[in-house]
Amino acid sequence: MIQVVAGILLNSDGHFLLAKRPVGKIYEGYWEFPGGKVESNEDGSGALIRELKEELGIVPKRFKPWVRKTFHYPHGEVCINFFKVRHWDGVVAPLENQEFYWQGRGIPGVSPLLEPNIPILKSLHFPDKYLITNLAEMGEESFFRQLSRSVEEQPQMIQVREKHLSVSDLEKFVRKVIDICRPSGSRIIVNEHIDIAERLGADGVHLTSAQLGTMTRRPELPLCSASCHTADDLARVDELNLDFAVLSSVKVTQSHPNQIPLGWETFRSLSAEIKTPIYALGGLKDSDLKDAWYHGAVGIAMMRSAWQEILF
Repeated sequence: MIQVVAGILLNSDGHFLLAKRPVGKIYEGYWEFPGGKVESNEDGSGALIRELKEELGIVPKRFKPWVRKTFHYPHGEVCINFFKVRHWDGVVAPLENQEFYWQGRGIPGVSPLLEPNIPILKSLHFPDKYLITNLAEMGEESFFRQLSRSVEEQPQMIQVREKHLSVSDLEKFVRKVIDICRPSGSRIIVNEHIDIAERLGADGVHLTSAQLGTMTRRPELPLCSASCHTADDLARVDELNLDFAVLSSVKVTQSHPNQIPLGWETFRSLSAEIKTPIYALGGLKDSDLKDAWYHGAVGIAMMRSAWQEILF
């Protein structure tokens, strides 16, 4: 396994740096995040500091490990450790005759992209946590109090999933959630009900795994995600060009105590070849976030623990 580091340099505007591989290098002309191989005497952080100094003439000062992904190339299997770099000393310079491009939100402004970077570009637009509503257990007063507190702290991405509600009651609930969350810039995604999401102007829809198997094209909403449990589910997400997937269950959950969980290694192997960003779900808490990144997830999806942690 070839170990590689890649630095995602984020400027104050939220743009990130892409570099074009120079003439003479393998995959010349392709765009990627700057970085390189980890040497035998280095850890990931040390390799990142050295590579960015050699390639760009900068010294990263504030950075953290992020998603770790494995890719299969003709010359071997490569494990790329992506780091988010938010502050550095020096001015970015093309020390290896690279071309640079600062990419913002939306369609990439350069091509072709080196394949391992494609899901990472998509992942940068999503938060670390994907929250799922839990009205059934919490009751209205407690849930809406904690929802308001959550979006006051920072914009969130929230899935409205309340299987116990009638369609009419669900629509009322979704409308209230949107009213509370929209001023903060939070994104609201409705589970299963495409028509409600469209009618109320939600940001997207989250498909069940059963829906996923019957879809011939993605719904025409800004965001579309799906619940996945198998490799076939994940491949279908790629085929439909959905925005992200949720793969479960990683750990034993309160709602399915007898279900055998995937575990992190199975999660990693299932998600390794998928180009769509993936959230891990099932018995997870904030403390599991680093494990999720390490095994290839963009973040964690939470229901019970999301609102409990906001409470405390």
